[in-house]
Amino acid sequence: MAMVTSPSIQGLEFMKYTYLLPLIIAYSLAIADADALPDLNTMRIGLNSADAKEYAFSLYSHGSKFSTILERIESGDPDWLTLGRLLEKHADGWIATSLFLSFANAIQNNPKSALSIMTDHEIFLSCSVPLLEPTKSDFDTFVKNTMGAVQELDDVELSEKKKLCLGYLEEARYFSENNWPDSF
Repeated sequence: MAMVTSPSIQGLEFMKYTYLLPLIIAYSLAIADADALPDLNTMRIGLNSADAKEYAFSLYSHGSKFSTILERIESGDPDWLTLGRLLEKHADGWIATSLFLSFANAIQNNPKSALSIMTDHEIFLSCSVPLLEPTKSDFDTFVKNTMGAVQELDDVELSEKKKLCLGYLEEARYFSENNWPDSF
């Protein structure tokens, strides 16, 4: 007669987790998919639809998606800058500020694309160092990096925008060198 032994408690615990593992993996994949950023064309369509405001909100309200969008706008890629323009139509408060700062940073990465889509007023705002409560070091770094990128721009069609931006950056540099307050 064969003796039947019961599984050990440790064996049962291991089996319990073995059965849960596929569920945990499936749940993780579902969450990862929810975090996935739609492709540019899908977002463009959504932002041009009758429900554009709600679609924009769905992108803003998901922190990781919105952060990724901001980073891609900052890259200066023309397609992402165009998408940023669509998002701006449905933004206010901190969302509008975040988009605006991304556009200002895009000048450093691709001054041609960034300046080409900006109005003179937006150039004023972007090239006047739109940092929130910057340290002097952050302020100076922004001025130096943006100025360097814009100075290298050699597009004749953008010469007026280049001159305008460099003028505002020069004013910012003068402010930093001569009038930087002890505290804000």
